[in-house]
Amino acid sequence: MTPLKVVTFWVRPLDEEPLPEARARLEALLAGFYQAFPEYTGALAFSQSPRPPRYVFVYTNPSCAGLFPSAGQFLQGLLQQAFPQGEVRPYGRVWLETS
Repeated sequence: MTPLKVVTFWVRPLDEEPLPEARARLEALLAGFYQAFPEYTGALAFSQSPRPPRYVFVYTNPSCAGLFPSAGQFLQGLLQQAFPQGEVRPYGRVWLETS
């Protein structure tokens, strides 16, 4: 993954089957993320489309300008584990480190 300051993750199914109801899974996932990155506590929200294919979105709230690359990579890994039947796509701005 190119280093991004991630603001949104989109999860879509890889096959014809829609994603399952994800509320409990996402709540547990975010709790684990906040344990690893407490500085982001409360900065993330999620939603799931009501109709098939039931896309999942995890995004930063307006008070957060995005996740730094290490946090974004960690969250992407959690989402890939939680949704092995889906593709996880991050969206944000390219992170340019300054010396």
